Amino acid sequence: MTQPALAHQGIAVCPPTTRLMITGPGNVELISENLPPLGPTDVYAQAVVSGISHGTEMAWVRGSAAALHRSWLPEQRLFTSGAGRDYPVAPGYETIARVTAVGSAARDRIAVGDLVALDRPHATGHVVSVDTAEAGRLPAGIDPERAVFFILTRVALGGVHDAGIHIGDTVVIVGLGTVGLIAGQLAYLAGARRVIGIDRYPIRLEAAESLGMTAMHTDTEADVAHLVRKLTGSAGADVAIEASGSYAGLHEAIRCVRVGATVSTVASYHGDQGGLRLGEEYHRNRITLVSSMTVNGCPQRTHPAWDPPRLSATARQLVTDGHVRVDGLITHRIPFSDARTAYGLIDTRPEETIKVVLTYDH
Repeated sequence: MTQPALAHQGIAVCPPTTRLMITGPGNVELISENLPPLGPTDVYAQAVVSGISHGTEMAWVRGSAAALHRSWLPEQRLFTSGAGRDYPVAPGYETIARVTAVGSAARDRIAVGDLVALDRPHATGHVVSVDTAEAGRLPAGIDPERAVFFILTRVALGGVHDAGIHIGDTVVIVGLGTVGLIAGQLAYLAGARRVIGIDRYPIRLEAAESLGMTAMHTDTEADVAHLVRKLTGSAGADVAIEASGSYAGLHEAIRCVRVGATVSTVASYHGDQGGLRLGEEYHRNRITLVSSMTVNGCPQRTHPAWDPPRLSATARQLVTDGHVRVDGLITHRIPFSDARTAYGLIDTRPEETIKVVLTYDH
């Protein structure tokens, strides 16, 4: 239950929060800890729903995340040999929360009851600055389950910008999870004439077709690159966006495009994977491979015209206005208290999932 003292008397002590922690490969735990006192320019918000990032978070759960096995040198921006970061890890960055207490110097900027989108890990409650809360405040009337897609829409938007799609292009999307399905919609908005979505799971292929894409199944004996060329002509697609996070998927994205085309990657790649052979089509067809990254200290390529705040604001507006459709992409709603089940589902039955979210009962 919401604490009345916090909401109405401005008491500086916040209730303890329960935080989700990955404490080792395969170990997901809920840990109670105290939050810092609520300062005059702080806001306390209770989580309503948070989205699991299937690629990034499962890499931590499986123990394959690159940062676990190599040392990151931030000044040189290099990974080097040596021990990486250790567990525990607090995963998550797609939280929608309701403000229940506001510091004395922040009450003219945010109100109790406001919903805010926060780039914060999975936890029952958060203390953030009023600047952060105000930047994430949701438009009146929007459903929190739609707003939970704001951040991944920003990720997809950055990938589409980096892909350089032109009016009339044919675009291939490899991997039809949440980011891939949103990227396909954004490709149409950017001027694509045809978007071909490639995945191995029927539930995702059906979602792609419902969003106007041409769906193509990978679990067949047919060569996907040949099937793409049956639709595009012998040259291949103009652009590909790789959203599967697998080297084999990246290799197929490269094989599906024409000479001199661009492949934009929006996924994270983890562990030692096979299937990427850069001596073949990548080299022979002079493919441009673009890594799309808008966080971790990387400005957007068109900065300062497009910076993270503008990308975020545009993504929010696209979802709010319905230009990016997200209704129906949530396949599972699992209580935060049963988070282990959510990660187990994604790990062992991915063919049943598109977007899994955690719900919070206060």
